[in-house]
Amino acid sequence: MATEFSFGMLMRHLTSGTALSRPASLPTEEHMRKAIQGHIDNITNPDPDYAAKYLALPRTGEDPVGTKPMTLRGSVQDQLDEMKQLLDVPFTPKKAELTAPISFSLGNEAAMAFKLWAEVDGHDISIDIIEVMTFDESGKICKQMAYWGVENVTVLD
Repeated sequence: MATEFSFGMLMRHLTSGTALSRPASLPTEEHMRKAIQGHIDNITNPDPDYAAKYLALPRTGEDPVGTKPMTLRGSVQDQLDEMKQLLDVPFTPKKAELTAPISFSLGNEAAMAFKLWAEVDGHDISIDIIEVMTFDESGKICKQMAYWGVENVTVLD
């Protein structure tokens, strides 16, 4: 379902202090913000309740976009375990931080720019990533598309 939009409508809402209406079938920006911030927080400090609250089972994704699509069927730890099967070297995420405000669509998607620090094959690296998350009708993340390439990876040691 497409949301009706025009810049005139946007400006009327902004100057009057009212919010643009969203179809009730779409997750709120606040819900998407909590889910995305939780995704970042889980890398540094895992929350055992996060997956049940915000992750659809199964969900799909590409990390990075342009590689073989994945179907993820479990928690964040299960996701990392599934991803490790695709890697040919040890990969341990260490922490992540947002590097810009979360951007919301007028639909059921939101995007974040973040930096991931990890240990890969005994080397510390960082990756600058833009990730787009799609939410299903229950408000859970059903698709994750991570945009990054070789030029976004920095070897730190």
